[in-house]
Amino acid sequence: MIKGSLYEKSFLFFLFFLTVFVFFKNIGVNDIWIPNESFYAESAMEMVKSGNYLDVYYNYTPRFNKPPMTYWLVAASYKIFGISEFSARLPVVVLSFFSVVLTYLIARKIFCKRTSVFSAMVMVLSLQFIVNSRYASPENVLTFFFTFTLYFFIKGYKERRFLFIFLSYFALGLTVLTKGYPYILIIGGIVFLYICLENSFNLRKVLTDLRFLRLHIGIPLVLAVGFWWYLYMYFKFGRQFLDVLMTETLKRAVSKKGGGLAPLFYFNVILWGFLPYSLVAYFGLFNIKNHFKKLIFPFSWIVIMLGIFTLAKGKIPTYIIQMHPALSILTGYFLANYEPESGAWKRVYSLIFQIPALVFLLASCGVICFFKLPYYFYLLLGLVVPFCLLLKEIKLYPFISALIFFFIFTVGLLPAVERFRPYDGIGRAVKRANIEKSVPLIVENYFWHNLPFYAERKVIRDVPFVEIINQLNKGRILALVKSNDVKKLGNVKILWKGKLYRRGSESRFAIFLKYVAKAIHGDFKGFEDRVLIYKE
Repeated sequence: MIKGSLYEKSFLFFLFFLTVFVFFKNIGVNDIWIPNESFYAESAMEMVKSGNYLDVYYNYTPRFNKPPMTYWLVAASYKIFGISEFSARLPVVVLSFFSVVLTYLIARKIFCKRTSVFSAMVMVLSLQFIVNSRYASPENVLTFFFTFTLYFFIKGYKERRFLFIFLSYFALGLTVLTKGYPYILIIGGIVFLYICLENSFNLRKVLTDLRFLRLHIGIPLVLAVGFWWYLYMYFKFGRQFLDVLMTETLKRAVSKKGGGLAPLFYFNVILWGFLPYSLVAYFGLFNIKNHFKKLIFPFSWIVIMLGIFTLAKGKIPTYIIQMHPALSILTGYFLANYEPESGAWKRVYSLIFQIPALVFLLASCGVICFFKLPYYFYLLLGLVVPFCLLLKEIKLYPFISALIFFFIFTVGLLPAVERFRPYDGIGRAVKRANIEKSVPLIVENYFWHNLPFYAERKVIRDVPFVEIINQLNKGRILALVKSNDVKKLGNVKILWKGKLYRRGSESRFAIFLKYVAKAIHGDFKGFEDRVLIYKE
């Protein structure tokens, strides 16, 4: 990949092994995250226990927000490996890894092996992508089917073989079953723009290529594969399902609640979300003019996604994770083929590798310090600099520093934060008490979304304390109440007591980590004392 010596090849193989280790290490160590992962972990568990794999239920109530593909994958993993956090995340991690493989294959189809290896290297450790690979939610599942669709398209288009175009339509149907019908427009836009640019907008050539795609076969196939579940849900639930479907797609796209046009929103997301190679990606986009003919496919992919999601009013950073393969291919191309000639450009080019490498090394030091991780992690950091100097390849500096950061993240940080996430302890306490599943868990004035998964029963959320008192007077009750209110309940059995995070969603991970770091140093401002009580 770099020079070809036995030493360098051995070192690169070691980096690959360590990357796969980081990808899969400790995927089951954390309790189900709140709130998004809870929807998929719990709904899939209800599928398995009920035997109903068509209807999606969360907390024993119909859930219409997303199509069923991610739920099905998690449920299949439960059936094979048993219900656990590991099983919930395994399909997402595996498909994330294969998204990297697809990125390699697309780059290999367009460019040389060197470019494809660089592209895969960039993709595998891009910040948003790898973080979401450890999380049972549809973003990386969508990335896999999205990339699968475009891989079959570019293979069929380049080889002029309709079989692969046919498979791309089938994969597009699966994409629709993962995140919804708007992705027909997004992927269709990418394909159309690519064909137009590839043919220099020559109308006759464009129409010839469109005829080759045989839309009259492809569109019915996409509808048959991707829309049957929507029809089933509509005929079963009617207006109730349709209202949620419209809210999740059209209303989210046109509502001003998401922040309006904000033309630079996703450019800022790329800057941090595509680390450690986001600066190289921007450098490539800035210098794309002289390489444009070779980069039409990833360029079309990037432009369409940025254009559509920038125009949409609702804006969420994870919306553009499906653009990471294209960014990786563009970045991989410049890593493999570009070397600046002038002294000034060489210095700038060096900085775009040195800055993110330094950022990740400082971030690693911060994690070790603020979360009081074992000191041997500092020793690991101390090995990074000599490794880089021995390799003498500045383009690998960001990769190595990011790899060390994610190693510390998965091996050190993730187990450390579990001290402040005792949700499985609540579940074990409920099971030890051997309480009938028909008895719901009542939560006073709040809701932790993973409680249905761990309590294995319906959870009634946001219940005022006065209603808990009324229920207590009527008879049997299982409730999670504030510790200050326990003495007002009289003679009840305490099953569990502890601190639970109360500063909102754990998906706002940086904020969550801030309060965990404070808790490690004795400040529990972000947490609340709760007690699980039971009365027969």
